[in-house]
Amino acid sequence: MRSNGKQINYWKWAFLTFVGVLVLCFGWIYMSIFWFSPNVPEDAGRLVSTKDMVEFQTSTNKADLNKLMAHYLQEFQKEQDADIAYDVYLADDVVFKAEAHFLGQPVDISINFSPTLRKDGVIVLQQVDMRVGALPLPVSYVMQYVKSQFELPNWVTISPKKEKIYLDVNKLKLKGGMRVRVDALDLKKDDISFTLLVPTE
Repeated sequence: MRSNGKQINYWKWAFLTFVGVLVLCFGWIYMSIFWFSPNVPEDAGRLVSTKDMVEFQTSTNKADLNKLMAHYLQEFQKEQDADIAYDVYLADDVVFKAEAHFLGQPVDISINFSPTLRKDGVIVLQQVDMRVGALPLPVSYVMQYVKSQFELPNWVTISPKKEKIYLDVNKLKLKGGMRVRVDALDLKKDDISFTLLVPTE
C-alpha cells in the first residue's frame, strides 16, 4: 500500500532557515549601527583652551643648550654686523669669552658667572671669576668695556657697578612669536627646564 503523503524536503527547509538567520543577523547589525548608536556631537570630549598662549613644558641639558646658544649668537652677530665676536656657553658656570683690544694689542677676556633664577623669570649672572690676559683690571672696568664694545641683545642688561648681568628672557622673542619662560636652572646638576609659550592668535 503506497503512502499518499508528500515527503518533507529537509534540504529546502535547512536552506530557508539559513537564509532567515543571515537576514536577521544583517538586520541586527544594520539597526545597531544606524538606529541604536548614540547620537554623539562632533565636538564631544574636545577641550579647547581659551588662553592667548599655549604652554609646553620641556627640559634640556647644557650640551644641547650650548648648541642652541651658539647658533643664536652666530645669527645675532651676523644680523648686527658686529666687529667683535664673542662666545657664551654653559659649564658649571656661565662663561663669557671674547677677544678685546687694549693699547692696540689683542687680549683674551674670560668671565665666569654664577646664575640664579629670580621668581619673575629673570636670570641674574653674578661674576665669580675673570681673566683678562695678564692685566690686573678691575671687574667693573672690564664689564663696562664689554657693555660699550659688544653688541648685545635687548634682553641683556649689564650692571658694571654690581658686577652682574641680567637676562630677561621674558623679552626674548623666537620665530612665530613664541616666548620662553625659564622654570629651573641648576648647571651643576645639569637641571634645565623651561616653558615654551606659543601664541594661538
